Amino acid sequence: MKKTASFLFASVLFANLFFGNLHVFADADRAKREIVQTEVKFTDIDQTYWAKNEIMQLVENGLMDGYRDLQFRPAAPITVGEAAKVFYLALSLPKASNEISFDDIDDEDEQLKNAVRATIAEGIFAAKSDRVFGADEPLTIAKMSSALSKAFNVHLTKEDLVNIGPLYKDILAPAKLSKLPTSVQVFVEDQLPVDRATFAFIVHQILMENGTLDSFKNYILSDADYSTTFKPVEATVHLLKVSFDEHPIYLRSTDQIVFDHHERIDYGFSRDNIYTYSVGEKGAAIELTVRSFDNGDYFLFSKLENPSASELQVDVLQKENFVDSYAFYRFDRNQIKRNSDDVFNADRTSYPTGVLRFINEDGTVQERMVGQAYRSRQLSMDYDHGGRSQMRELLKEEEALSFTKIGSTFMSVHTLLSNGNDIVDQWYLNSENLLFENDDHRENWMLESAKYYKKRNSWYTALGPFNKMATTTEPLPENGQGYGRNLLLLKEDRAMELYHQQQDRYFENLIYNSFVNLQNFRGDKPYWETEVTSTYLKDLYGITAPFIDTRFNEQIALFYYRSGDVFGIEDYQEPLRNYADLLASQKEEGHVIVVGEDAYYISDYFPIIQDVPTHASMNHVLGGMNILLMAYNEFDDEKYLETARSIQKAIAIQKEEWLRNNNDIWYRISPDLDFKGDDYKHLTLEDLINSYKLWSDIDKTFLPVLEEMIESKAAYLSDEQLGYTTKIKKGLEEIGLLKYLPEGEERTDAL
Repeated sequence: MKKTASFLFASVLFANLFFGNLHVFADADRAKREIVQTEVKFTDIDQTYWAKNEIMQLVENGLMDGYRDLQFRPAAPITVGEAAKVFYLALSLPKASNEISFDDIDDEDEQLKNAVRATIAEGIFAAKSDRVFGADEPLTIAKMSSALSKAFNVHLTKEDLVNIGPLYKDILAPAKLSKLPTSVQVFVEDQLPVDRATFAFIVHQILMENGTLDSFKNYILSDADYSTTFKPVEATVHLLKVSFDEHPIYLRSTDQIVFDHHERIDYGFSRDNIYTYSVGEKGAAIELTVRSFDNGDYFLFSKLENPSASELQVDVLQKENFVDSYAFYRFDRNQIKRNSDDVFNADRTSYPTGVLRFINEDGTVQERMVGQAYRSRQLSMDYDHGGRSQMRELLKEEEALSFTKIGSTFMSVHTLLSNGNDIVDQWYLNSENLLFENDDHRENWMLESAKYYKKRNSWYTALGPFNKMATTTEPLPENGQGYGRNLLLLKEDRAMELYHQQQDRYFENLIYNSFVNLQNFRGDKPYWETEVTSTYLKDLYGITAPFIDTRFNEQIALFYYRSGDVFGIEDYQEPLRNYADLLASQKEEGHVIVVGEDAYYISDYFPIIQDVPTHASMNHVLGGMNILLMAYNEFDDEKYLETARSIQKAIAIQKEEWLRNNNDIWYRISPDLDFKGDDYKHLTLEDLINSYKLWSDIDKTFLPVLEEMIESKAAYLSDEQLGYTTKIKKGLEEIGLLKYLPEGEERTDAL
């Protein structure tokens, strides 16, 4: 190996101390100096960094490099393996003839394998054992001094280090070391790790002195582009690539990340690729679900579960290459109006963080909707009959997104921060197209999400969205912040409506995602069961989760029936048939409230164990009847019409009892035929209108009863100035009864 003559570090260091970051060498004639203007390359090396020029020149010459998260990590210890690569490249060492292999070196890392073999052959480094090189161990001062001596015949002293790197000015200061026992002083001097910046500085000086680098470059770096929340991670991290080459995704943590397994689930119209990793040594795991659709878009759902009491952070990174510019549209420009007095029952969730738009160098545009991070705790309650009620206690919703643009590379960071004994969820939706047809559609959705934040999904997971549960559910946490999967919100009715109106890609994706969630929630059963217990029903009838809620199944069947064909969902009519079959079987099962011959209501709820029929509420009764009529029209089965007639007969018999003195309708009828409760403000009128429309084509003899109830309910809404929904207005227009349109404002969502 060619050795160079030792040079005087003192003169070089003397010049550096007096001339700051512009490094002037002892022999000025031997070093040309250049000023180079270039784009910033790393998020943690800016124009003011003390070793900026040395680091950048070594990187430019391919002798060192940063990490895949766009950081150089100058303060992190350089590893023996990284140092071996630098020596191998700087000295142009030949490939060693030995074929020695080590357990701690990946056979696929060809450069590291060659560097280790070559530096061992040249005597620069020695292996720890026959099978272990120690590539990931920090390079200590002692090992670096030995390696420099053998590679370059350069002898480094403690005083050299004190004058070079900021890290050592205090640690190796004579005044500080003198306070330690001699044996400890020697240990500190020898075993202190060498940081990457100091190592780069020293190697750069040597290569300048021996002529390997023929000029000293002073780099003028462009300003980096960061979000206000972006923070480089200074510590040594574990970086693991997950998926995709065009849009690479990485996991990053200071704790070790180990791949566990991969699972693929095909839904026909959608595919889930689920990647699971262990994090650290205390049982934590992160699961990434990439849910891709036929249109090329995909959700990425991240879930970090940490059963230990220790804090843990995992970042999900995604890089976009060839980005010319970007824009970020935030939801919080529209403030949410909350009831400050409602603390226990308040919904602490809000809306997604915003929409990232990338304008690529080729002129194409792509967008990403980014959600918040939700930190929660799993709650569950088991019952004697084998049932279980479960929900999450929301601990905190917080912004997860930060980002930076370095040159033409855009890197987004989605941080999952666990405080211990919790679960952290975060999501985003990526599209290589615009998510909204125009800016007005995007802005209107953001405004609507703020206004109706309680009824718009924001906490998405691979299992479905989580929403605020009523305080009459269990197991409710002490702070009232219980969140679960509400079947009515699992289906994206509002997204469906807006998609048909506007054709926005974002709503198309929400609908596809909804079908996946509904399919997963139902499993192998023909209908949907709730997973949260209502204490109201538990106190009345002893019902606990899981149980069938007729309203939920009705709405889901309608969602499938009205949209499944458009979205290519296989057997989209089956939920309608299955639910109609379930309703038609309830008379024989005894789950009905009889009011006359062939006149009865079907109970609202069917639990696993049902000792007595539950009550029947008007909105459930009408909804079930409407499903039966639709099933009759679709499948031409008389049992559906027969059951629907029995329900309508019961309504006709008790019409006067259902109508209240204030023109409203009672909420429910109990098994003992007692009427109680305040009805929904708008939902029941929507159901009455649908019933009128369906019976108009089948049997008009029932229409007078329905019209009288429509008139009464509409009068109540007018008297109370509660207005009407868009569905009510359109429905009354369709059946020719617009004269009953309630007074007041039009609303998107029912009260």
